[in-house]
Amino acid sequence: MADRNQAVPPANLNGISRPGRGGVVVKPKNMKGTLGRLWRLTKGQRGGLGWILLLSAFASGASILSPYVTGRAVAAIGRNDAVVWVLACLTGLYLCDWMVRFLQAFFMASIGQRVIHHIRRTLFAHVRTLPLAFFDRRQHGELMSRLTNDVDNISTTISNSLSLLLTYGFTVTGIFVMMLYLSPFLTMVSLFGVGLIFLLTKTVTKHTRKLFAAQQKNLGALNGQVEESVSGLAVVKAFCREEEMEREFGERNDRLCDTSIKALICSGYLMPLMNVINNLLYVAISVLCGILFVAGRISDIGLVTSFLLYVRQFTRPFVEIANIYNNFQTAVAGAERVFEILDEQPEPPDRKGAVRLSCPRGDIELRHVVFGYEPGQPVLKDVSVKIPAGTQAAIVGATGSGKTTMINLLTRFYDVTDGSILLDGQDLRDYRMEELRAAFGVVLQDTALFAASVRDNICYGHPGASLERVQKAAELVGADSFIKRLQDGYDTVLTQGGTELSQGERQLLTIARAVFANAPILILDEATSSVDTVTEQKIRRALLKICQNRTSVIIAHRLSTIRDSDLIILLENGKIAEQGTHEELMALDGIYAQMYRTQTELK
Repeated sequence: MADRNQAVPPANLNGISRPGRGGVVVKPKNMKGTLGRLWRLTKGQRGGLGWILLLSAFASGASILSPYVTGRAVAAIGRNDAVVWVLACLTGLYLCDWMVRFLQAFFMASIGQRVIHHIRRTLFAHVRTLPLAFFDRRQHGELMSRLTNDVDNISTTISNSLSLLLTYGFTVTGIFVMMLYLSPFLTMVSLFGVGLIFLLTKTVTKHTRKLFAAQQKNLGALNGQVEESVSGLAVVKAFCREEEMEREFGERNDRLCDTSIKALICSGYLMPLMNVINNLLYVAISVLCGILFVAGRISDIGLVTSFLLYVRQFTRPFVEIANIYNNFQTAVAGAERVFEILDEQPEPPDRKGAVRLSCPRGDIELRHVVFGYEPGQPVLKDVSVKIPAGTQAAIVGATGSGKTTMINLLTRFYDVTDGSILLDGQDLRDYRMEELRAAFGVVLQDTALFAASVRDNICYGHPGASLERVQKAAELVGADSFIKRLQDGYDTVLTQGGTELSQGERQLLTIARAVFANAPILILDEATSSVDTVTEQKIRRALLKICQNRTSVIIAHRLSTIRDSDLIILLENGKIAEQGTHEELMALDGIYAQMYRTQTELK
């Protein structure tokens, strides 16, 4: 499945916090239920959250009291002793505010990261238990986004937004109470300006949300085109499509540029316009206070000073709360996506009284097996076959006939829809999963190498194995010669996927890994499809030695590599069309014989 790169979100612009990834507010489906689950994840950290709540109240208290104390300082001008006392109180408030906010950030960072650490660990541990069917029906890039971006959104909200939301909430409430205390009439007048700001914010945000959504869409399309162009550059050059590739990139880049300009301009004028409204409100209240003071309705100049300072502080938290709430919604939506994975059912646990598989003989039998990846669309249809212990069996057939599906069922990557698969006379589902998987040495079509040394890749699953044993497995499949040519030999560290090696070399390493495991049952799914003819013959001779006294199941398109097999099973449309030895099938002169002659003639 193709991965989708995540687009890079725009930065905070002109004081407007971006409302989620790419400027798009992602609303949660069930905020109440998701918040409840997040709350349960804070178990063990709730004492610290209580301190956060208390510190937020203290931080807001300092912000709320400082304008009032400033007004008292203005009112006390002319009385030196009172001015000194008030200024000392004001200094104390500011120092207290600094200390409280520091402690608030300290506690929030510690608690937030512990909670996120727990979420990451729980999520990754759960992903490890999920069946392959879960990964087959989802894009890997989308899963990576949930494991990284969504968890990061939760982390940012818990570490930053939550404490700010509490502080601003307390601050707005406290300032409103103080304004009512100082002058109910002036407070009602101030609320008119707050209403204008709310209406403006709602209108502009609605418009910018659409523009940022279009920006994100265009950015995703551009990233997808870049990924496709880079990964397929060899094909582009081979067909001389460089100019067309550049033209397509230019068109998408132009669309992204136009949309981004509109989005940034639209969001950019909000804060200046709000500042204008805020300043006009401030001027209007100042003029009104002056008129009331001259008319004798207000006699306390300190009250006027305090109220004007409160007016300056009153509107700003509303904008911040709106932005924080948007980020908060996106984080909760991300938490929902994380919980969707946590709610996925893991692989079926071992049955009660599961049978141990200590010394498997390798007798395999499929009894009326039916299986489909999607309901009502069977891939295998009533398949029955016996593979006695020590048999070298080969499965052949056209693409899509169900060959790899049989391998997936044998290793219990999937369970049969109907029927049963027996190993040594016992249903696979009756065995302990770990011991069952250990009985198989598997080489799949896709080579999977890890960012580790060649040695660690070969002895994967058996850390600490001796170099001598690793070399023996590599020599057996003909990989030793190219490994020794690497810079550090068996200690050469590969990149993820082993991209510095050729496809054939990567496949040799995966075969060496299966040989190293020394499992009683060997499964090779197109194990020699990416190697040259000489190497194929080497591997074939090695496999003859490896497969002695053990059961082996081989999938191959090159029929010449499996003609010595004890049993050849031909699948057609999910059913066994023919089975027998090479000689028996050739004598039958059916589908297998026709396929074999066709391949021979092509050579």
